[in-house]
Amino acid sequence: MRGKKVKAVEKREHSKRNGFKFTSWSKEDHKEPIFGVAFNPYTNPVHPPVFAAVGSNRVTIYECLEDSVSVIQSYSDPCTEEIFYTVCWLYTVSPEVSVNLAVAGQRGLIRVLSPTKLHNLFTLMGCGDSINELKLHPSDSNLLLSASKDNSLRLWNLKTRRCILILGGLQGHRDEVLSCDFDLSARYVLSCGMDHSVKMWSLETDDVKNTIALSYTYNQDKPFPVLNVHFPIFSTRSIHRNYVDCVRWFGNKQWYQRRVRARCRVLAMRCSCPSSIRAFQS
Repeated sequence: MRGKKVKAVEKREHSKRNGFKFTSWSKEDHKEPIFGVAFNPYTNPVHPPVFAAVGSNRVTIYECLEDSVSVIQSYSDPCTEEIFYTVCWLYTVSPEVSVNLAVAGQRGLIRVLSPTKLHNLFTLMGCGDSINELKLHPSDSNLLLSASKDNSLRLWNLKTRRCILILGGLQGHRDEVLSCDFDLSARYVLSCGMDHSVKMWSLETDDVKNTIALSYTYNQDKPFPVLNVHFPIFSTRSIHRNYVDCVRWFGNKQWYQRRVRARCRVLAMRCSCPSSIRAFQS
């Protein structure tokens, strides 16, 4: 009995030290796993935090109140077979300032939704298979990166609504790409996937810079000349013995997350609670 009391006290002390406490939870009625969660980084600091979650063919926007999580908006894809895997907040300055959402998943389509206008603005098509992750360019809000099951990454120009760059091919990933990330300077891209590898791609070459610049001015009748980059500047399979499902930059270094059967070595966190949202308060 005394041992149980000591463990209970230690547990409470640990909870106090880490500074977080469980406050509330919300369960979505589609009864499918929630694959992606993203906080809105453009929310006014005086307002409650807002985040979006995707699961099944549903996109739900929540607001974090003092002791609860409240649903603000919810969208359902017209296709009931769609399963969204990833969500990304977008910031647009032209033709008007607005905050939108990009979501993608099993069907390989990127939907750009407007929480203000309450409808789908446009859809990007071109990926050969499911899309596992979306990342917004840190300095150019018109550029969006996607990681796909077709073994490649694609860079999209949201302003002109076209794919402009494909990272993959000869020395690209040999299986589906699960995660990707820009570094803060937007000079490099990291990617990882089912082939156990982590790769680094450069956006500093003249070909890449010229292609990005051309994507804003190209107005010919012919299809846009998409640039294919076959060679990463760094690649390794020696770190992990199984698939790598998350990669993140941390300063000039990388954080990885790896899942091997029942074990999970966490260096970058992802929500994996089936159909539920759990809130913690610092």
